[in-house]
Amino acid sequence: MKKILLITFALFASCGAFATETISVSHVKGTTKIPLNPQRVVLLDYGTLDTIDSLGVSTKLALPKGNLPSYLAKFKGDEYTDIGGLREFNLETINAFKPDFIVISNRQQEYYQELSSIAPVYVVDVLAKDQISESKKNIKLMGEIFGFSEKAESAIQEIEQAITETKEKAKDSTKKALVVLVNDGKISAYGSGTRFGIIHDGLDVLQADPKIKAGAHGQLVNYEYIARVNPDIIFVIDRSVAIGVRAKDPKVLDNALIAKTFAAKNNKIILLDPECWYLSGGGIQSLSKMITEINNNL
Repeated sequence: MKKILLITFALFASCGAFATETISVSHVKGTTKIPLNPQRVVLLDYGTLDTIDSLGVSTKLALPKGNLPSYLAKFKGDEYTDIGGLREFNLETINAFKPDFIVISNRQQEYYQELSSIAPVYVVDVLAKDQISESKKNIKLMGEIFGFSEKAESAIQEIEQAITETKEKAKDSTKKALVVLVNDGKISAYGSGTRFGIIHDGLDVLQADPKIKAGAHGQLVNYEYIARVNPDIIFVIDRSVAIGVRAKDPKVLDNALIAKTFAAKNNKIILLDPECWYLSGGGIQSLSKMITEINNNL
């Protein structure tokens, strides 16, 4: 009898009864089998950190604590393993952490193969042309992976409602907007089909210059260009503030040429939350705030 029980147990185990359940997920680097309810997770994407925080996920986390958005400051705690920065992360620390699952974004995709040798890797496409669809896909996925599908669906519904309200307001507005990223004195414009194109593509805000070149780093522009385009609204994302190089500067576009624009005259140079837009966009909390910011300034 004892021998029969042992054989039965062996067969039961060999059939995968104790194997971790996985799901296959497609992303920009291919398809990855991701374990459900992973116990040890490395997050190199703050938008995903934002989402699992909002969902109430409880698991062992390793993340880059450098440049962590202020609203996610609780993750600086000692209970979370620090792996460095978003770009300059420590591979040895990640390996020693022994993760079940790793999340990265386009920022780290050159390390995809190396990280994949440690654990299954999922890539968040922060450069996707349809940012809203990508964000909803990721929120839904995290809900499925960690067992919070209903909560994720509820969050998506709230986001969709906010999008509908903002699009209706944009439809009734004739205001044309220009989206710029400022960084250490340099200015780049972003239009439809870019990482900040959600303002035009997802929320239907009219674009002041429909000829902006789509690219990962935007189109380098100057004060003369902005004056010539003469937007009704200028949405500003300050990278220097986002990465902590300097404190918030409300006069980042304080210039005689900019002062002549409709945006300046009507007090419509809007400083967007740089942490949400540059560091953690696409999370449940960040995306909600991003949509609200645009809605409130149309």
